[in-house]
Amino acid sequence: MKQKELIEILAAEHEMPKKDMEKIVESFWDLILKTIKKGDEVVTTYGKFVLKKKPAREGRNPLTGAVVKIPAKIVPQFKPNKKFKDEVAS
Repeated sequence: MKQKELIEILAAEHEMPKKDMEKIVESFWDLILKTIKKGDEVVTTYGKFVLKKKPAREGRNPLTGAVVKIPAKIVPQFKPNKKFKDEVAS
């Protein structure tokens, strides 16, 4: 499902104009981004959004086999909780 479809479904369910629902959905994601950028977690009913720090490491170029240094980086991550996993599995 694409975000546009999500907005259409939510707008219909809540009897709201699509433009208003689009603002709500965008605000939701903006708030999550701002919060995890600060280093805080966003805990929801189904899991949490966090930043994960990946240390620098060495890798290999698959074509040449040469050793390549991979720099450290920070990546966003969603960690589903047990309730989410159980819902998806059933």
